[in-house]
Amino acid sequence: MKGIRLLIVGSEVTNGFTLDKNTNFFARELYKNGFTVLESRIIRDNVSSILNALSDYSLTGDFIIMSGGLGPTDDDLAVDVLAEFTGSRAVIHEASEHRVRDFFAKRASHTRTSAGFSLDRALRQARIVEGCEVLHNPVGLAPAMFFPSIPLVSLPGFPREIEGIWPQVLQAIEQSMAEKTETTEVSLWAISESGLSASMQVPSELEFGVHALPFGTRLFLRASNNDRSILHSFGQSILDRFPGHTAENPLLEFIEYLKKTGRTMTTAESCTGGLGAKLLTDIPGVSAVYPGSIVAYANSVKENLLGVSAATLDTFGAVSHQTAKEMARGALSVTGGQISISITGIAGPDGGSDEKPVGTVYIGIADSREEHAMAGKFFFPFGRDIFRNASIHTAFLALYQKYVYYNGNLDSWLHSDFGKNFTFQE
Repeated sequence: MKGIRLLIVGSEVTNGFTLDKNTNFFARELYKNGFTVLESRIIRDNVSSILNALSDYSLTGDFIIMSGGLGPTDDDLAVDVLAEFTGSRAVIHEASEHRVRDFFAKRASHTRTSAGFSLDRALRQARIVEGCEVLHNPVGLAPAMFFPSIPLVSLPGFPREIEGIWPQVLQAIEQSMAEKTETTEVSLWAISESGLSASMQVPSELEFGVHALPFGTRLFLRASNNDRSILHSFGQSILDRFPGHTAENPLLEFIEYLKKTGRTMTTAESCTGGLGAKLLTDIPGVSAVYPGSIVAYANSVKENLLGVSAATLDTFGAVSHQTAKEMARGALSVTGGQISISITGIAGPDGGSDEKPVGTVYIGIADSREEHAMAGKFFFPFGRDIFRNASIHTAFLALYQKYVYYNGNLDSWLHSDFGKNFTFQE
């Protein structure tokens, strides 16, 4: 089987200064597009190490993706090593040279210092190996290179630049490799791997793998006989078995709902510490539907800013159905939003009790069109980071199901497997 071999070059990675995110990106994207990663190596910025790895890989006939080593410093060796490996020479790529010169001319016009700058050094990024096919870098200065005869693509090491070049890389791979495998992915929110396994049997004709979502499971499927009908049939059975759980990104779909209807949302967070606000403001254009958030960690802030009553806090506690509902209502009042979520829980490792152990969380939902707020109780005893991620994505899934999947049909949602966790009752 012909596949892909990855070569990650960079002493900053082997020394532990930088995390290797590129292997993860390559593997994920290649799998999604029907290709198989057979091997990945991380090596230092060392000429003999790179040459040895290239020699090993080239004997297999597999497609090689190499990242790193295309920068301006002396330890950026990719162009020189590939020139030696292919028996060619390093030359200046004219279009890239113009880009480098223009970039630094503009930079010079906006700064008063030239400390640490050398145009000659910067122009190392405009070099390529003579005879290669140049792949345009829309984000950075150094172009990527494609060698069809090996076959090999050499990319910069920065993830943003790799993502910008990636469509051209896929074209190069498809040009070199005729064989692809039919592949699909299914995101199952609020469904665990064990829950999936207990509910469904994966057909023997399908190769599958799983990966954890912040709250749920992503299922990767390949048809071993390249039969797309099997993928479609099994994918449809998942949709039928888990209605409302298979959105690729529930939050994005809910945001689209808000934009279409002209409504707005807001958040009131305690134990998640603003994670929901961060994920929301990561979305370009969300300011049109998201006026803001209240992070109310202390009870005094819940009471004084969100209007949670002292009696509620004294009687039921900060982590309770009642407090979650009052937080959600208060968020509407403070921000002027029309739909709100609230989150209050015990992230741990301390603070739990027999009645409310670490991992307990209450999620509230309020709507300016509804008389009463609702809340649901969940349990995520998995450590602080997973607890917070699971809690906020549970809240986003609730919004998606309530307003998008069930299209505002509240009774249908509240009788679904997931929606039944929420209630207006105390």
